[in-house]
Amino acid sequence: MILIVDDQEANIYSLKKLLESQNFMVDTALSGEEALKKVLKNDYALIILDVQMPGIDGFEVAETLSGFNKTKDVPIIFLSAVNKDKKFITKGYASGGIDYVTKPIDPDILMLKVKTFSRLYEQTLALNEIQQVLRSEIEERKKVQQELKEQVDNLYSTLESLPQLAFTANGSGDIEFVNSKWLSYADANMLPATHTDDLDIRTVWADAI
Repeated sequence: MILIVDDQEANIYSLKKLLESQNFMVDTALSGEEALKKVLKNDYALIILDVQMPGIDGFEVAETLSGFNKTKDVPIIFLSAVNKDKKFITKGYASGGIDYVTKPIDPDILMLKVKTFSRLYEQTLALNEIQQVLRSEIEERKKVQQELKEQVDNLYSTLESLPQLAFTANGSGDIEFVNSKWLSYADANMLPATHTDDLDIRTVWADAI
């Protein structure tokens, strides 16, 4: 959905009709204050913002939106019929705008901008969702690995405390761990290397000699 912010109803009406003719969903606000209230309640893919408004002007609205996590990435197109000087255009970009359009506007050019910026925003949202899913999967894997490591450590601790010979072997039959009781009766040069990262573990117990 696109939010149009302008204190002139005639401007809102014509722009709203133009956007709706291209199948865009449109919401409107007649002041900066109303716009700020709406962005906290609704999600917008693009904001078309008039510069000169009573109360909170367009620059102040943009600067405020850039400070909210929810709206800091929403693209803003400034639209102005009065403030056309370079200093105003520069201020528009500095306050968080992604484009600055002066009137009279070319409807075709404006629609190209609207389609481009709204599509880029939707793609950004989709990418952020994918990244969030990946981060969640990574955290879950780390959690599982840590839990499994703790289980293995607990197993080895238990085997180490036994008065009997004990060792573990993986699925291929390779010995991975032997307790200190085993070391008391075995030739150290014949012992296999100790590994703790293989999760397919079988435990074998033997009576002490």
